[in-house]
Amino acid sequence: MTSETTETLQLHDAPPATVDPRRWLALPVLLTGAFLPILDFNVVNLALPAIRGNLGATASEVQFVISAYAATYAVFLITGGRLGDLLGRRRMFLTGVAGFTIASVLCGIAWSPAMLVAARILQGLTATAMAPQVLASIRVLFPAAEQGRALGFYGATFGLANICGQVLGGVLVSAHPFGLAWQAIFLINVPIGLAAFLGALLFLTDSRAEHAQRLDIGGVILLSLTHSAFWSIR
Repeated sequence: MTSETTETLQLHDAPPATVDPRRWLALPVLLTGAFLPILDFNVVNLALPAIRGNLGATASEVQFVISAYAATYAVFLITGGRLGDLLGRRRMFLTGVAGFTIASVLCGIAWSPAMLVAARILQGLTATAMAPQVLASIRVLFPAAEQGRALGFYGATFGLANICGQVLGGVLVSAHPFGLAWQAIFLINVPIGLAAFLGALLFLTDSRAEHAQRLDIGGVILLSLTHSAFWSIR
């Protein structure tokens, strides 16, 4: 085999110059951003009796702890994706992770049902800044030959988050780590969030859409009013 042929094969086998060499290190960081919002939707269910007893919450207030998070997440998820396209996905991911971690602390130290609900709304809002960037970043970071594998991990993350939410919620509430009861289900997010934030700083490359669509402010307002009406009727 000639040196010219060898050089040609090496160039053919080499990854494209635009492929990020840190993409497989960035993937666990991104998957954490997909894991946390689903985890926090499920983990709260098993802690509701403890929350109600400790905070003296009514049945409707306890229900709102779940619905406030879910409604906020549903309303602003598309907006979070658009902001990532416009402002940069790495920036929005970092903002979302930092905000979600802070909101989790506020949930964990809540001393009244009203404060817990407000912190849950903030948690849902920051989750919408974090979660949409995951799939978009995977599409950009990984070449076509590797996207199937990366998306397989992405899909498995949702199943894992659902399972962990049910198991972890029961374990944390019953085990009382560090003397905490229901607060532990929120404070467990803090070390995870800090690790994801540092990982994003180190390994995540920024990207944005070349032809990003503008924000539909009117649509966001209309969707917010619709969801508010739905939950008030319910």
